[in-house]
Parts: sequence; structure tokens; C-alpha cells
Amino acid sequence: MVLQSGVVTPGHVATWTTDGVIQDGGTQSPAVLASLRGANFNSTSDQPIAIPASIGAFQLTGIIIANASISLSTAAGGFYPAALKGGTPIVAASQAYSSLSTPVTALMQATLAAFGQNTRFSSANLGQILGLNNIWFSLTTPQGVTATADIYLLGNNLT
Repeated sequence: MVLQSGVVTPGHVATWTTDGVIQDGGTQSPAVLASLRGANFNSTSDQPIAIPASIGAFQLTGIIIANASISLSTAAGGFYPAALKGGTPIVAASQAYSSLSTPVTALMQATLAAFGQNTRFSSANLGQILGLNNIWFSLTTPQGVTATADIYLLGNNLT
């Protein structure tokens, strides 16, 4: 028999207080689930970000872009659950990266669409390459000159 000591707040984790008693354990710190280092911000081609095989399901809590090689004044584009900008966008195709105006030191967090914020991601709703789930980064507007940055997917492993 399990007794609950209070209510677990949405977005928090349940922890064991003592044998058979669960309580609110506070917020769960998101971890870097996957990354794409040196993403090409001058290409409109699909750039898959592979989720490790050990993560079968996850909640996406954020996408951080950092370490831009130049000021990304023109680049715009989104993140998708399938290749060729397929599926419901995780981040809108209109996402601008112009806040990365100070190369190397600036970072930004992409704006997650409702689908990105409120979905349990798994093989049921993500495309795969070689058996790995992927999220695709795909620009709508390239930078116009050679430009790279690092992309980090943050989230909670729900496996």
C-alpha cells in the first residue's frame, strides 16, 4: 500500500519520503538529451539530431543554441519530428536566430511550439535513422555566408 503525502505539482517529481509514502520532490532538472555540434546555419537541408538509444521516451523542455561562429542576423528556421519539415513543428519555421549577435559568447533558447512543450516524444511520433529517434533542424532562410552553431536538446528522460 502506498500513501501520498500531499499533491505532486505538475512538472515536479514524486519522491519516497519513507517506506510506502510518496511526496512532492521538487522540480526535475532537465538534462541535455542530445546535441548537434557545428550545425550548418547556411543550409536549408535537414540536419538530424539523434536521440541516444537509451532514451526511449522524453519530454522536451528546451532547445538552446550557442557558440555561433558569426552573428546570425539572417538565419531562420525550425525543428521538426520528421525529415523534410514533416509533422507538427516543434519550433516554428519562422524562428529567428538574430539574438546570437555576439559570436561564441551569446546563447538563446528557441521558442517551443505547443506541440514541442506538451508532447511525450518517442518512436510513436519521431522519425528514425538507423533505429535512433531524431529531431530535425531545418532552416527556412539560410544565413547567406558560412555559419555554424551548437544545438542542445534539453529535457526529461521518461524511459
